[in-house]
Amino acid sequence: MDNRTIIANFLKDWKIDSLKKFLYALNVCGIYYDCWDLTGISGNSIRRFLSKNSRRQTYKTFKIPKKSGGFRTISSPGNQLKNIQRAINALLLSIFEPSPYAMGFCRNRGVDTNAKIHIGQTCIFNTDLENFFPSIAKQMVRKALRRELGDVLKSKEAINYICSLCTVPNEEGIEVLPQGSPSSPVLSNIVLKAMDKKLAHYAELWGCRYSRYADDITFSHNSTVRKFSQFKQLRIRSIIEEFGLKINEKKTKVLIQGERLEVTGVTICSNKVNVTRKYVKQLRTLMYLWDKYGYELAQDIYTRDFCGGIEKSLTSVINGKINYLCMIKGKQDTTYRRFKSSYETAEKKRKTEVKNKVV
Repeated sequence: MDNRTIIANFLKDWKIDSLKKFLYALNVCGIYYDCWDLTGISGNSIRRFLSKNSRRQTYKTFKIPKKSGGFRTISSPGNQLKNIQRAINALLLSIFEPSPYAMGFCRNRGVDTNAKIHIGQTCIFNTDLENFFPSIAKQMVRKALRRELGDVLKSKEAINYICSLCTVPNEEGIEVLPQGSPSSPVLSNIVLKAMDKKLAHYAELWGCRYSRYADDITFSHNSTVRKFSQFKQLRIRSIIEEFGLKINEKKTKVLIQGERLEVTGVTICSNKVNVTRKYVKQLRTLMYLWDKYGYELAQDIYTRDFCGGIEKSLTSVINGKINYLCMIKGKQDTTYRRFKSSYETAEKKRKTEVKNKVV
């Protein structure tokens, strides 16, 4: 039995109707997820982060390159606040049932299950929610917690604690979900559950399928009319705006059969899903660099040419890409097995070289 199930069973039929009960539940979650030791964390240690200034000072902000170009701003909380947010995340995951249309940040769901929903469709409409986490303001979180979890989170004070501890003031002083907080993903799903329901309702009316992976929204149909009408697009946009969010026009596109049908980076081919050729080509390039130049020089080339000078562990990146390949194509796929074998051989050689240097 995993930690989430243990906590869910522990909190079953619980009503968090006081701040005392909330802090107790938070301590239980924190202990199970190794956020702190068995002595727990005091209410005073948590309360010190309720003020805007205290939270602002504990965050470190930096930028990482996006796959699509440009940079993404990450706001990472200090260790103590991060552990509090991890405990809040564990608590919320144990009491919240995500939308059946949400494929991101949910157990047993991912980009593969998201893409599989749209297998067999002839037209796909993809769009993206602009500036996702920082667009979700504190008041949106508060309203959603009351709406979706009011039967369990009965204490207004507990809800206020969550809203304050899991947001950070932006440049305008508005408290928003930070990109880089462990609690932002589950809170975004709580906030968008009502939007998912409304968008799915319209998808059903139109004879479409609907899914959302984090900030990526997809509609699809297999009508003989191979297009996605402007009327539908405008209706989707207006619903999203009702919930305080905006569509990223640059990432909005309609794909029809005959073109490459793609959902969250996964290609849909007749009755199955696949990775893109570009993905395989990049993985092959990284393995080639490692094989030709050795690990250290390949790491330098990867940092310089692929990451804009920001260092990422090449071996971790390659391993992650191979695991993703396995998730999409399956363990028996020949492409996956070939890359897996090459990686294990290269990694074994690298570790031996490191060991010999130490000796």
